[in-house]
Amino acid sequence: MEWKRGILWGYMQNSCFYKAVLIGCGTMGQRHKRLFEQDGVEFIGVADTTAEAAALFKRIKSGELAPDFAVIASPAVTHDEYVKKCIKMKLPVLVEKPVSISGMDALEYQKLALKRGALVFVGHSERYNPAIEEFAKTDFCKEMQDCLKSWYLQKQDVFPICFKFTRTHGFSPRNRDVSVEYDLMIHDMDLLCLFVDKNAMLYKSLDCVELSDDRVHAIYDFRTLKAEFIADRNSASDARTVEISMKDRSVTLDLGAYRNGNPAYALQHEHQAFLNYLSSYKNAAQDEDSAYDWYRDFYDACYAVVLVALIGELYKKGRANEIDAK
Repeated sequence: MEWKRGILWGYMQNSCFYKAVLIGCGTMGQRHKRLFEQDGVEFIGVADTTAEAAALFKRIKSGELAPDFAVIASPAVTHDEYVKKCIKMKLPVLVEKPVSISGMDALEYQKLALKRGALVFVGHSERYNPAIEEFAKTDFCKEMQDCLKSWYLQKQDVFPICFKFTRTHGFSPRNRDVSVEYDLMIHDMDLLCLFVDKNAMLYKSLDCVELSDDRVHAIYDFRTLKAEFIADRNSASDARTVEISMKDRSVTLDLGAYRNGNPAYALQHEHQAFLNYLSSYKNAAQDEDSAYDWYRDFYDACYAVVLVALIGELYKKGRANEIDAK
């Protein structure tokens, strides 16, 4: 697996002259707008209600507005509609996670985006967390990935690899339109998709130890590895950690530590990645190989939704049985 983020560090802040539109003016929408404006992006349209969004898309379709990209930071339940419109219009888009709250729709967007050649970038900022970036450089990470690669390429036995993701915080009124797995757990499922090549993620079973709208404790068995997720948005403790064990070794990553320094770090680097993908996308004729780097990240984001959606399919609908996805 290659940890490729595009030409992240070649991008110079305050050097772009893109025009954008924003849909969703809540906390995340305002953060996106402020940081993009610091990079020289001009917002030529802003919408915060369904009616305003419909009017904005109408102006874009008619040619009255000509943005270079859209930022979607509206409630998660609206992402399906807005992402699909952007794909059909081939309007590059950065959409806040999750890209969808339906596994089937996420798979549809995978195919539709590739077919239309549309740039869809999902805002999984944890990918740019400095703890994740540093772990990617370690021998531990390389050995783990080589081990999994040898399994799916040569079908060799591998030693057990286990992940444990913990993400908890106190009550917040934000993101209450979706349950905790789409609010918090989706971050960590996307990180798992980043860590592990999809060829090594052969779904075997899912066990939900605890499940409510605000707390989930789920264990996935992928044959080659196990992944445990604990997410709680009504917790007395605040924690964001990843524990990875392999043979007799283990490592723990503290995903919250960087916030004591520059709390905007991950989002700033997410924007840098998006702007570099956008530049590559717009110059695809001259740089065809890098034009689709973004699609690997989008594929991961959609696959993360599919895996998280299994909780609803197997447990919330009363079918708590194990299935084989092969």
